[in-house]
Amino acid sequence: MSIRLEPLGPQHAPAILEGQDEAIAREISGCRWDAESLSTFLARCARWREDGPIREYAALATESGRSADGTSALIGGAGLNTRAPGLTRNQATMTYWLLAAHRGQGGGHAVASAVVEVARADPRIHQLVLLIAPANAASLAVARHLGATATGHHESHPADATRTVERWMIELR
Repeated sequence: MSIRLEPLGPQHAPAILEGQDEAIAREISGCRWDAESLSTFLARCARWREDGPIREYAALATESGRSADGTSALIGGAGLNTRAPGLTRNQATMTYWLLAAHRGQGGGHAVASAVVEVARADPRIHQLVLLIAPANAASLAVARHLGATATGHHESHPADATRTVERWMIELR
């Protein structure tokens, strides 16, 4: 599967609202998006610079994932954040997610690989930090396939402080 990343923005709201499920809610924001909260978040994303400290991307399938009108279908997204809590200089957190209908088809690896390449092209980022819930088998498989290594360090889940995540690292340089 080929993926194209573009800045996440208001134009992606309908596909996200339609394709979200409890798994995305649990891992990304802690609750399902409603139209108003998603609109507020996407408007903020649209103002961020492509080379800025916080970047959110829409992941579009560029091959078999075309919609009826011939446009690329949104299958998920990804993010890079160099200002997240717990980071040191030259680190960025990396996130990736897939809409429910696109899971189990290799899209997670394609999306994550695409965002790793964006990070690799940024000379300020030497190391990627992934925060993965131990029960999230799909994200763990993607991380392992990318060559990430578990650090053994556990911390609070960014979307739910009652849960924990394990810190994984990808060395870029």
